[in-house]
Amino acid sequence: MNEKELNIYLHKKKELLSFFEKKSFQGLYKPLNYIFSKEGKNIRPFFLILIYKFYGGRNASINSVALAVQALHNFTLIHDDIMDDSPKRRGKLTIHKKWDVNTAILSGDALMIYSYQILSSVKFRNDKKLLSFFTKTAIQICEGQQLDMDFQKKENIKIEDYLNMINLKTGALFAFSFSVGTLLLGSDHREQKKMYDLGILLGQLFQLQDDFLDLYGGKEVGKQKGLDLLNNKKTYLVLSFYRVANTKDLQKFKKLFYSKKQQQENILKIIDLFNIYNVKEIVVSKVNTIINSINTIINKSAISDKRKKQLKSYIKLLSKRNS
Repeated sequence: MNEKELNIYLHKKKELLSFFEKKSFQGLYKPLNYIFSKEGKNIRPFFLILIYKFYGGRNASINSVALAVQALHNFTLIHDDIMDDSPKRRGKLTIHKKWDVNTAILSGDALMIYSYQILSSVKFRNDKKLLSFFTKTAIQICEGQQLDMDFQKKENIKIEDYLNMINLKTGALFAFSFSVGTLLLGSDHREQKKMYDLGILLGQLFQLQDDFLDLYGGKEVGKQKGLDLLNNKKTYLVLSFYRVANTKDLQKFKKLFYSKKQQQENILKIIDLFNIYNVKEIVVSKVNTIINSINTIINKSAISDKRKKQLKSYIKLLSKRNS
């Protein structure tokens, strides 16, 4: 993303990592440095800062809010990787694989606590609302993660229920990032809702892309191919297949999906089944529908036409990610 918008944020992040490096309990803090150094494009901090500025915000403390968001996000990644037993993230070993599960749990817990410490340092008139919103978001992420795990044990999941899970697990933090600036500025409630809804949709877009890349992504993804299938996750691809497949092919899929033998071969057979029913195209079509809905919200927002164009272009860039 555009580093110009992230200059102060990146400096604050560097200060945080320097603080971690100086701590004596490096068994706890080395993993925190590791996950921050391996993170991707700082998407949530970028949009948080950008939207705040688009609505006229000038308080530099917004960069600390962005850092708190990224700390909370990284905490969720550490624990998510443990629950999924993911060996890699962004092409590098996950923390529980590089160290061990107990270290990963403790490091994740510490990072979540630090996210609140960072947030407590900011100075806004609406800082009580900020803390309440941040806490609500953190709880929603946990609720979404629990739903995700519950779905692995259930046979029949509706696509609407899956999207609701995404809205919690992934969308909540995007919604916070897009709308917290309008909250802090005391913008019209309708503008706050537009940005919140935009964030929810971006969360859906992001998760559906993750579902897609898990199976169809290249080496750039940096994760084991078909890991969601190996973990019996009811992704958007799986649920779309459930909707369109005939009984015979559905039974074939279930045998492959739940088998613990020859799993890599089974993934290739599942891809063949998906190809028969154009599952790939179904997901791409849904992604395009989400992008159109996002653009509709942007068109109705109170920001300038120039900024609308900028925002659309950033989201278009994000919609074409391959990792």
